Amino acid sequence: MNELNLNEMEMINGGHGGSPTRLPERPGYWVYRIQSGDCLSKIAGRNGTTAEYLKRINPTIHNINDITAGYYIYIPD
Repeated sequence: MNELNLNEMEMINGGHGGSPTRLPERPGYWVYRIQSGDCLSKIAGRNGTTAEYLKRINPTIHNINDITAGYYIYIPD
């Protein structure tokens, strides 16, 4: 797996709960744009994973209850 380190993610990130700009492609993952009304557990459930796992692969998410509509996150394939 091609993991981005935290410094790389912080350079991409401009806020909390994802990235305000589209994330680069990453093998094994696809990029999802957070929609209004989304919560991490809902996104996780739709994609067969957990909110904790999404938080772990998206280190710019500091609080699983605080994501921002319009921001981008990685979702496992």
